[in-house]
Amino acid sequence: MEPLVTVIVTVFKRVEFIREAIESVLAQTFESYEIIVTDDADSEAAKTICESVSRPDRVRYRSNKRRLGVALNLRVAILEARGKYVAILNDDDYWEPNFLFRLVLPLEQDSGRVLAFSDHWIMLQDGKIDMQQTDRNTKIFKRDKLSEGELRNTTDLALNKTIPLVQASVFRKEFLDTDLLVTNVSGAYDFWITCLLAVSGQPFYYVAERLTRYRTHPQMETLRLAADKFEPEVFIYRSLLQANYFPEWQKFIEQQLAYMLYRCGRARLEFNDIEKARQLFKESLRLFLSWKAVLRLSITYLPRPIRLGLSFTQIVD
Repeated sequence: MEPLVTVIVTVFKRVEFIREAIESVLAQTFESYEIIVTDDADSEAAKTICESVSRPDRVRYRSNKRRLGVALNLRVAILEARGKYVAILNDDDYWEPNFLFRLVLPLEQDSGRVLAFSDHWIMLQDGKIDMQQTDRNTKIFKRDKLSEGELRNTTDLALNKTIPLVQASVFRKEFLDTDLLVTNVSGAYDFWITCLLAVSGQPFYYVAERLTRYRTHPQMETLRLAADKFEPEVFIYRSLLQANYFPEWQKFIEQQLAYMLYRCGRARLEFNDIEKARQLFKESLRLFLSWKAVLRLSITYLPRPIRLGLSFTQIVD
């Protein structure tokens, strides 16, 4: 029989937590699934782990001989998926045993629902739950305001990043146009996929439980410093405007684009890429007037010795 759900575990070099992530899937009370581990580093270590888990017959390891990047690595796995639904799990996160059962059920009950999601725990590197950060995260992403059930304000949920697509969601594969999973969305693919699913106009479903665990540790992607770190979100907001996906939200999207251009400029400034930073701040200001962007733009015109003497982290953002 074809599996109902394809679970995709994305991997790139880091292998410390893969076994625990895979075992959390193998421990699910829901049985109709397949696991695809898609490795963008062609790592022998990752392959060995996949072959040595408790139920290796449920795990299909695939790798790319040439690096594709995070978005295309996910895309090729989705194209190979046999399941009606897709769930994505980071190699360092963890599912509670009833995660798939609780999220697949509302999708099976109504074929019009395109995505089901839950809340999640924040855990430390050693796996211990951080209750303070968990509660704070729930409030930041406004899941404390949600009641269990069907949700039709999908654009609001997508644009405000309320949905933890990677570690705490299951979505209907047929509603995702994989041709739109392009290199430019990079690590922001979760935000992009959520927006693409919201474009369908079909409802989402919220399960008001914490059914997964998001691990924080020094090697996590959100802590990576890079000059181009925020450029994928700039690409996404521009794409949303160009495609006119959410016309009633155009002003909000323009403001978010302006903010992300500002963040891109700030990153370029911190990496001393002055010309690029100046260009990004100007683009941001053409969309939305912000004193922070004006201040940072003015810094790009200072003499290099003075500019290098400034501590950018002390400028309030």
